Amino acid sequence: MVEDRLRGMDRATAGDGGQAVNNADRGQFMSQDVVIGIDGGGTKTRAVVVTVEGEFLGEALGPSSNFQVLGPEKMARVLGECIQQALEVAGRKDLRLRRISAGLAGVGRPSDRERALQAMRGLGFDAEYQVDSDAVAALTGAFAGGQGIIVIAGTGSICFGKGADGCVERSGGWGYLLGDEGSGYYIGQQAIIAALKDLDGRGPATQLRPALERRYGLERIDRIIPKVYQGEIDRTEIANLAPLVFQTAAQGDAVAQEVIQRAGEELGKLAAAVARRLTWSDKVVRVAPIGSLFRQIHVLAPHMERELRKAGVPFEMVSPMFDPAVGAALLGLEAEGITIDDSLCRKLAASVGSRTGGPRE
Repeated sequence: MVEDRLRGMDRATAGDGGQAVNNADRGQFMSQDVVIGIDGGGTKTRAVVVTVEGEFLGEALGPSSNFQVLGPEKMARVLGECIQQALEVAGRKDLRLRRISAGLAGVGRPSDRERALQAMRGLGFDAEYQVDSDAVAALTGAFAGGQGIIVIAGTGSICFGKGADGCVERSGGWGYLLGDEGSGYYIGQQAIIAALKDLDGRGPATQLRPALERRYGLERIDRIIPKVYQGEIDRTEIANLAPLVFQTAAQGDAVAQEVIQRAGEELGKLAAAVARRLTWSDKVVRVAPIGSLFRQIHVLAPHMERELRKAGVPFEMVSPMFDPAVGAALLGLEAEGITIDDSLCRKLAASVGSRTGGPRE
């Protein structure tokens, strides 16, 4: 169980971060003071530059910075290059960098966050540093630090929520061997299982079987077994089967439709479990889907919503207010003592849209 404050559970910081202030005391800041927010994920890294007044100045993209895959030194190099590029894109030489706030994949344990933080401190920027998990950055961005639930579904799946009292709860995210229900991996795995059951006569006939045989050039679906167990078809590739399953379901295949239905239900159960464990001051709990799987939100949402209704959760499905990189920047602003109020959020949303062509989800 995760039941803690954002700052207590998922943050490591370097330096005292300054004395907390409210927006009325922003006079101690200068217009060129900025924070950098980083979303360091398994496929790419994104750094954004935001002023203490909430103006979005620019962004930069880089390769994966997953701590567990790269280790602290290589991760820090990726972050450093991304930070430098973001500052250059911002296009102002008078900027004063106050804080670098990173939401990173692979730093779920406090010891890993501390190691990542120490590696970042070696980058040489004259700024405070802090490290949070990528999920906390996503949660903060989705609701601008307010209460709500995010359901993240891509290769894997996990759910986080923040209640009215600031407490955070989690469900899922236990990895593909023990969890990741409703994820892209889950959908791909269930499709392979269904095709094998079709071959055996243990399950109904399904177009998933010939679709998978064509995809991998197999004479028969059971030829997929050594490819899976020897790693030729790995976890990521199995997750990449999800679009094929959605396509087969759209063509009317009942087995594929059942796989998609179960996936949606599992994602709904993740959100319902978190909702029941938190205290809410809003009459309706906001639930924001995040991740590549939700490109098919119109297919998954009805099944998710049914599980939430069964659990007696009054909810509203919403789009995230900001993306995880901006969420990390908001965490950095909070650490500098800036109150994340409606005025700041409106300014930030307007400047994000003008810089990128529209808000990111």
